[in-house]
Amino acid sequence: MAEIYKLIHPLKYFNDYISRNIRPDGRKFTEQRNIKLNVNSLKTADASAVVKCGNTTIVCGIKLELATPKAEEPNQGFLVTNVELPALCSSKYKPGPPSDHAQVTNCLVSDIIVNSKSVDLKDLCIVPDKLAWVLYCDMVCLDNDGSLVDACIIALMASLKTLSLPSVTYDCETEEITVDENNKTPLKVHGMPVATSFAVYKALESDMLLMDPSTYEEDMCGGIGANFVVCCNNGLLCGTQKFGGSNPSTECQEEALKMAKHRVKLVEQVIEKCIKNNEIAMSR
Repeated sequence: MAEIYKLIHPLKYFNDYISRNIRPDGRKFTEQRNIKLNVNSLKTADASAVVKCGNTTIVCGIKLELATPKAEEPNQGFLVTNVELPALCSSKYKPGPPSDHAQVTNCLVSDIIVNSKSVDLKDLCIVPDKLAWVLYCDMVCLDNDGSLVDACIIALMASLKTLSLPSVTYDCETEEITVDENNKTPLKVHGMPVATSFAVYKALESDMLLMDPSTYEEDMCGGIGANFVVCCNNGLLCGTQKFGGSNPSTECQEEALKMAKHRVKLVEQVIEKCIKNNEIAMSR
């Protein structure tokens, strides 16, 4: 009966819950969904991770390649992100070229990594103006149930944290390249950027923030994807993004920042514990 009511009157169904200070899935406004994480899941990738936030599931794989640095940035390597939202992850998408949502999500994920300075592209340079590493970071969504950017960043950072770069020798005279797979150095990752999505619900008295919204909550709050995304790294704000819906008040934004900073510690613990458990399992 409840499902029929939700289908016929989705907004009223949503309002009935919010007016009682609870969300349709039983969570509090400030409560996030459970996070399940696994690293080194793909043996064909140089580093990988699978994350599940609620039902939202992202698979991330990183492949390494050697290339010549840009002429204008001769001492920097490359980090290329790609977010795919195939038709199987949501009924909203159709087979074919990348959707607008996929392109916007990819740009946002790339901006977060760049603005947080979690990866110094200079660390990817092997020989200035001659040779550098390219990190191709592919993220595929298997199930999109909201807060897509959050899950993408968790999967990407977990993959970067487990990535090691092989030793490379470059002969300037013969231009011969030698790669030693047996001698690897872990990639330097500075901090741990964490994105936190909020759906902004416009109530009569004030704005309400719903942390880690599902797709249903995002739709009810008038946004395509999360309404409001806050990203923090090392306790510092490194970016915000607003999608559709109503504009949050100043008080609302300050509250979102507080909750985002608190969530950073929780996500960091999940990633670090997962990597540690993987290292223990590998050493056995």
